[in-house]
Amino acid sequence: MKATGGGSIINMTSILGQVGLATASAYTAAKHGVVGLTQAAAWEHAADGIRVNAVGPGFIQTPLLTKNLDQPTLDFLGTQHGLQRLGKPEKVAELVAWLASDRSSYATGTYYAIDGGYLAR
Repeated sequence: MKATGGGSIINMTSILGQVGLATASAYTAAKHGVVGLTQAAAWEHAADGIRVNAVGPGFIQTPLLTKNLDQPTLDFLGTQHGLQRLGKPEKVAELVAWLASDRSSYATGTYYAIDGGYLAR
């Protein structure tokens, strides 16, 4: 990226990059680390024209979730979001596409939650 004049790095983290979950301490620590790496790398590479941001989805309706959790658990997880539902993968993809585009040329070093209001609780 440096050789070609810059670009955009988008790190995928999670809502657990901002908060903890009692049963997922190692996962939470790893996601916090991704946020810290994003911030440090943004400063480190800003002069090179490389933007670095992190995206933190809430609980998203993916096969990983739907194949491993029963419907009552999925329904409960939905109630933990302000919008009272799980997210859709395409909404996360829209945020990632924006961050990859020139329309986000002033965005760097930031964590973007896309969580239906989960972190606002």
